Amino acid sequence: MAYRPPLIKGPVFITIAASVRSPDIRALAISAGWVGYEPLYCTINAGVDVATLTVADIPDYLLTIVNRGRIGGTTNSGTGMVAAIKFNLDNAGGTIFGGGGLGGTGQTVTIFRGTGYSATGSGGSGGNGAGFTAANPPAFLSSQAGGNGGSQSVGGPVIGGSSSGVASGGRGGTGGAIGMNGEGGYDGSTSGSFESQNRTGPSSGSLAGYAIDGIANVNIVAAGSILGRTR
Repeated sequence: MAYRPPLIKGPVFITIAASVRSPDIRALAISAGWVGYEPLYCTINAGVDVATLTVADIPDYLLTIVNRGRIGGTTNSGTGMVAAIKFNLDNAGGTIFGGGGLGGTGQTVTIFRGTGYSATGSGGSGGNGAGFTAANPPAFLSSQAGGNGGSQSVGGPVIGGSSSGVASGGRGGTGGAIGMNGEGGYDGSTSGSFESQNRTGPSSGSLAGYAIDGIANVNIVAAGSILGRTR
C-alpha cells in the first residue's frame, strides 16, 4: 500500500452569536469538529454579551478569541475573563471589563444629651456597581446611587432657647461604573443641642473587578477596550 501522509486538518471556527453566561469554548469547539490539535478561532459577535468567561482546557496558543462584543464581570466587582491557558486575543472594537465596585456605606452618627438620652442617624448603604447579572443570558445593570442616611432626634429636656439635637447619617457612595471602583460613603451631620457625639465610618468603596485574571497568559493582538484591573 502506498504511503499516505497523516491528514492535516485546517483551523476550526466557532461563533458565539447570542448573549450567554460562562460558555464552554472547548465543548463548543468539539461540537464543531475540533479534535484537539487544530488552530481554533472563537468569535464573539458585535452586540453579544458574554459574562464571566473562563478560558481553559485547550492546549496553549491553539486558541484565538476574536471579541467584537462585550466580555464582562457581574455587578459588585465580578471578574470578566479568567485566562487559565495561553491564547491569542483580538479585541479590536470589543470591550472586556471588570464589574464596578460596590459603593461605601455612609457615616453613622450618634449624639448624647443629658442622662440616658441618645439618637443615632445610620449611614446609608452603598450603591451597586455596574455589570452583568448572574442570569443566563445575562442582563446588564448600570451603577446605582447610594442610599440616604437615617435621621433621629434626641430626647430629654429642652432648656431655655436650646433645640433638640438631630443626628443624620451620611449618604452611601455611588457604585462604580464598569471597570471603576465604588465611591466612598459620605460624612453624616448634626444639628441642635447635645453634649457629645460618636461617629463611625464612612467606609471606602470596593475595588472594581478584574477585567482579565491571568493577563500573563494572554497574547494581545489588538487591545480594544479593557476596563478594570488585571493581574
